[in-house]
Amino acid sequence: MASKAEKKRQHILKSGTEFILEHDFNALTLEAVANYAGISKGGLLYHFPNKDALLKGLADYVFEQYTNLFYEYAANDPVDKGKWTRSLIQVSNWDLENNAKLNIGIMATSMLDPNMTKEMSEGYQHMQSKIEQDKLDPVDASIIRLAIDGLYYSQLLNMAPLQKDLREKVITRLIDMTK
Repeated sequence: MASKAEKKRQHILKSGTEFILEHDFNALTLEAVANYAGISKGGLLYHFPNKDALLKGLADYVFEQYTNLFYEYAANDPVDKGKWTRSLIQVSNWDLENNAKLNIGIMATSMLDPNMTKEMSEGYQHMQSKIEQDKLDPVDASIIRLAIDGLYYSQLLNMAPLQKDLREKVITRLIDMTK
């Protein structure tokens, strides 16, 4: 069972995520997140002594959700061949639909401080290893992963992002490629 301090920390991270998704990444301040979470700024500072610490916490929190869903989707897939690649496709699609604003901020921040995303990079490398050993041609699985990366970058950087209906067709085609 989580301690009271850990529950408060998780509440702050959940609130920070919701704040960004509801408002905008540029509106993120320690005071704004504290108010949104219904706690004092001092209470927030106890867990996150500065904005960089909060941003790192949010990045870790979002990636932990992503990783947990990756494993959950794979565990629930009854077909062994391609399950990790399908899981990556599904979790990425979920993430694009639910965390896009937050991901933009994390990406922008990580460009300023690459150490911030070191753990995420290592976690994503682990996912790449899973799909390379997914009983699919590892080149095909990697092409699928790179297509997912392309969907992210086009949407997050607003570089000719696909309309939702076309993106859904692309996701369906990528899943079909894993069967």
